Amino acid sequence: MDLSAIVLAAGRGERLGADKAHVELGGATAIERVCAHLRELACDEVLVVRRQGAAPLPAGLDVERIDCDTDAMLETLRAAWRARRATLRARVLVFPIDYAMVRADTLRTLLSGGAPITLPLCRGRVGHPLVLAREVLAEIDDPAIQSLRDVIRREPSRVGVVEVEDGFVLRDIDTPADLLAARGVLANAVPATELLARHRSRRAWRDEAVGDAQLRWLVDSARRSATSSFIQAASVVAVRDRATKERIAALCSDQAQIREAPVFLAIVADLRRIARACERSGRRMNADTLEVFVEATIDATIVGQSLALAAESEGLGTCMIGAARNHPRDLAALLGLPRHAFVVFGMALGWPADDPLPRERLPLDAVLHDERYDDTRTDTALAAADEALRAWARRSNERASPGTRRIDEARGWSDRMAFLFGGDRPHKGRQNLGPELREMGFGLDGVSGRDSCGGIEGS
Repeated sequence: MDLSAIVLAAGRGERLGADKAHVELGGATAIERVCAHLRELACDEVLVVRRQGAAPLPAGLDVERIDCDTDAMLETLRAAWRARRATLRARVLVFPIDYAMVRADTLRTLLSGGAPITLPLCRGRVGHPLVLAREVLAEIDDPAIQSLRDVIRREPSRVGVVEVEDGFVLRDIDTPADLLAARGVLANAVPATELLARHRSRRAWRDEAVGDAQLRWLVDSARRSATSSFIQAASVVAVRDRATKERIAALCSDQAQIREAPVFLAIVADLRRIARACERSGRRMNADTLEVFVEATIDATIVGQSLALAAESEGLGTCMIGAARNHPRDLAALLGLPRHAFVVFGMALGWPADDPLPRERLPLDAVLHDERYDDTRTDTALAAADEALRAWARRSNERASPGTRRIDEARGWSDRMAFLFGGDRPHKGRQNLGPELREMGFGLDGVSGRDSCGGIEGS
């Protein structure tokens, strides 16, 4: 491959709190990870630009180090160009160390492009690294060039993009939160089926932030979930402000995991965009049916579950908050929701500090039916579910720290469901949910005023 690579690794890593080239990523340093990928590509020449006085590179990399008296990106690239312009190959891969999580297969796809300037395009946004023809790279000698972006914009016709599905072309490692996210991805690279089996609600959190780039990537992934008739009737409101989380917690049965989580996510059934689309066509949206309410609620629920799975795939923990429906109008007002939008459930999100035992679900035979529903299995399934929950309670109590509130080991799943749903009282006390939703723009024709439309928090 007629290819040189210039790895820009002169940054001080002040916000990260460490030399970026030496941070650990899955058992290797960032620079080792990048160089391993370049070896896979059979790259002819690898130059690593370092700041003068920076720590030595790990042994055995088979690269050439070039020292520079600055860590400004363009100047470090110029230092490599001026030092080795005579030996650089026809194409040059410019690889900032900040993007060390980019995969080798992504690099291979990037190199398949043939334009003088080739950029990776992921979900409509261009990222790093990039490939330049040698003659294009030579343009950085021009004093008028103030950034690499100036070279890219100089002649748009010579710029090509290659579509990739690798979020780390957009997500650099620049802060401790970014580093946590990268390590979480490496530590939790397991099939979705295994992630689902591992799921448990988390209610205690480490004092570490969830980065903006990570959160945007997770929501961007979840918003691509299935949607009824392409209505896309879901929104997510992310709350980090401590005072606002306190107020949300007060509306949600005073749950500590809401106050203490780095982020609270409100998963919203949102018909506002559809209402506005109707207005622009001179029509009035008909939101007065139970079907419209169900469609929007299902859309939001699918996005929320997808978001939880995506978060857990990167090592984050989640806890669904059904109590977000306790006071729907008040919560909507606090979050500034428009008419025709309500919070279906909340989600506490963060880096988990607890490790609870997962609770076994109903037996598979109770859930999966062949051809027709088989009610003859129900009593057997209930007995198994009861014993599984009692066993979970016993194991949890054995693991619990002294002074921790003990779980009732005598109550099975049937007992808990009878307590929640048996009797005349509204489920979880949400007797005002139906009337309040009507006031918020959901007509719910065919649903009596006493219906609560309540639900159960997950675990």
